[in-house]
Amino acid sequence: MKMKIRQLISLYCFVCLSLTSPNLAKAASFIPQEVAVSYGHGIDVNQWLQIDFIQHVTPPLHILEEYLHEPYLDIGIAKSWWDRSNETAYHLSANLMVRSQSINTEAGNFFFEAGFGPHLFSRPAKTNRLDTAFEFNSFVGVGIELNSEWSFIARARHLSNAGITEPNAGVNLYLYQLHYRFQQP
Repeated sequence: MKMKIRQLISLYCFVCLSLTSPNLAKAASFIPQEVAVSYGHGIDVNQWLQIDFIQHVTPPLHILEEYLHEPYLDIGIAKSWWDRSNETAYHLSANLMVRSQSINTEAGNFFFEAGFGPHLFSRPAKTNRLDTAFEFNSFVGVGIELNSEWSFIARARHLSNAGITEPNAGVNLYLYQLHYRFQQP
């Protein structure tokens, strides 16, 4: 089982590198194209506050480009407050994210997004649900474009260690996110 997990981690790292390698030459002038602030809560999590820096990445293959925008690299920094331990924890995550094309309705322009990536957690021993500092997180969300720069997104996120150690109950979070998209020159 652990060998399969290591293989999945290796495959994920390879995919991340292959998606971001065309953009590595621009890394010195990295400026996020979007920034987001999230607030939410979940199982055992009293509050969760996060800021995300989002950069478009160039995919090596144009898969489903009719339905999806190009993939994004979402780097998140978070602070959380836990019910049971009354502790504060800090988080760092890096996700590959895909977003659907906007769906135009009378109520507004909606879109869907999903992502997956590694997550570092500063206080794994202070909760009954997360056992290691290295976790995985996955999320799905639905958003509405408020205008060309601002959007509002509701996300459901799951954190767990993918069975690397026990217990592996994981944590489910519900986040509300305000996104700002910088205007491109």
